[in-house]
Amino acid sequence: MRVNPNYLLKLKRILIPFAIVAWGTLLTLAFIRWWLFLDKHPILELSEDLWQYWIPAIFPWLPILVWLKPRFDTLEYKAGKNHGSWQMQCIAWIGMIAMLIPSQYYLTTFNAKLLEVKNVKEISKQERVRYYRINEFAVYKFIGGVHYTLWKNGKFNQNLDIDIYFVNPILTHKKQFITMTPRYWYGVTFHKRISNLNNQQTKQRRIKAFFDECVKKMQTYDYYKLDYFEHKPASDDRKHFRIAVQYALRKPVNNDFVILQPRKGPLELRGSGKIAWTFGGFAFGVMLFMLALIKPRLENPPMDEQTLS
Repeated sequence: MRVNPNYLLKLKRILIPFAIVAWGTLLTLAFIRWWLFLDKHPILELSEDLWQYWIPAIFPWLPILVWLKPRFDTLEYKAGKNHGSWQMQCIAWIGMIAMLIPSQYYLTTFNAKLLEVKNVKEISKQERVRYYRINEFAVYKFIGGVHYTLWKNGKFNQNLDIDIYFVNPILTHKKQFITMTPRYWYGVTFHKRISNLNNQQTKQRRIKAFFDECVKKMQTYDYYKLDYFEHKPASDDRKHFRIAVQYALRKPVNNDFVILQPRKGPLELRGSGKIAWTFGGFAFGVMLFMLALIKPRLENPPMDEQTLS
């Protein structure tokens, strides 16, 4: 099967720069996050929701416009240069997003450690880690807070997501007297999606039914059935858990309050497969370029490239 030499030239002039820019962007973003946010003593704190979605969606545009757009402008399109170049930029953006999102998910747990401590008081005496196995603890059920959020989503806002957050203080043992404001809190969350297309009365009824269902679950909840705790990092979840703590204490809370969420299953499986998804995202971007480069022509190719045609 004979491949058109001009097509090979287009692949060479587009795919090689794309590969360099895509992997360079991934490594640069990973280094920035590790240096500023994931070190043992992070310089800054930024929500993981931003790292896993919004930053991968915004960050690629700078390298695309600086290094890839000039390459795309050397192609001739029937629809016009501007329209065709914009299509190529979008393809590069899609391919890089498909790489950056799983890579950021991988970084979330790559540097995470599991530390075993005797009780919650030992946490402040040890290095900061993401996961803890606490040998002795007790949950004080007579102090608790709850907070819920509603989120519209879907292309036409047809879905309504309900998240309910429950918190209770964590003590060192069941007979401990509470002489000061508890710093460590046990966090449990429940999620449900309902239709946002129903009338307001129906939605309110379903929201209340779900809330009552969660309250009943918490009345019989087994606080000790877990494998380890996750120390909630900066995220929307941590923000809403702290609002629940604020409702429980009836006063503002700050960053000194630690939310520990129970987790089940082996820690080693968390984040597994994200590297494969990263390479798969790159392969997806390459495949899109191979299809998109079939029709456009090279604009004034160099003499050494013209000789190949």
